[in-house]
Amino acid sequence: MDINQLQTFLRVSEYGSFTRAGEQSFISGTAVMKQINRLEIELNLKLFDRTATGVQLTPQGKKFKPYVQQVLDLLNTAVEETRRVRTDDKRIITIGTSLLHPADPFMQLWQQVAPTMDKFQIRLVQLQEDLNSSNREYAMLGRSSDLIVGTFDSTTLKHAFSAVKLGSYQFGIAVRSDNPLAQLDEISFADLANQKVLMVPVGISEKNDILRQEMLATVPSIHPVDTSGRYDINTFNQTVEENIAMISLTPWKNIHPNLVTIPLKTDVTVAYGLLSTKFPGKKVADFLHEFIKVDSRQHNKA
Repeated sequence: MDINQLQTFLRVSEYGSFTRAGEQSFISGTAVMKQINRLEIELNLKLFDRTATGVQLTPQGKKFKPYVQQVLDLLNTAVEETRRVRTDDKRIITIGTSLLHPADPFMQLWQQVAPTMDKFQIRLVQLQEDLNSSNREYAMLGRSSDLIVGTFDSTTLKHAFSAVKLGSYQFGIAVRSDNPLAQLDEISFADLANQKVLMVPVGISEKNDILRQEMLATVPSIHPVDTSGRYDINTFNQTVEENIAMISLTPWKNIHPNLVTIPLKTDVTVAYGLLSTKFPGKKVADFLHEFIKVDSRQHNKA
């Protein structure tokens, strides 16, 4: 039995469905079902009745649920209290960082506001991946880090996230340095006529979908090439190996040394900010509240 199984148990009990519980964790309903099956076997308890329309707690499951909530609450309290003692009463906020979700945009702001938020201390942690999830790093939010700096739109936020907007990223086109497009100062849709353009499939990102529609409506001869999901490092390698164009964003311009990124002529942008879970806990909620207040004062002075 592990913490993930207990968290999954609570999600299934809340949503009454393996599939819906999986959506909240960005894993498949099958993966959720396997976690619950394993938990029931380990405990020798039947926690859920399975039906054609969903699942519901058994009497044993109903008895078990409040104890699970107590255990997880107690663990969160223990971690927070222990961190506070170790750091001279400063409240540690962990910010996840990775190649695709760099923390730099926030850290630049933090340098300005840190003197007025001396109750808090930032700790950067390398984002871990949940390999069962189609949205691997986002799925670890609240587990391996309190916050990440990432893009968001209504598709992202309708799941399990909240966001404090920091700014907007611009779209660009990443190509190999020997590609003719690399010589341009700015790329228009017309420059991509009859070209393959690597991008995420429809339904993953609202802003990517809008950009795709605008691009194809303007130049129908562009050939979108769908990735298998959200970008990872293999996406950048594919762009180099196949020598095709790729839709890119501001923070990714230096990820691959063989790629150059040229601004794309479009009014479509992607909001980015500090992402947290919907219910991040008092410590993180206090930090975000204080950060918003201090950051707005900084903007007013400017």
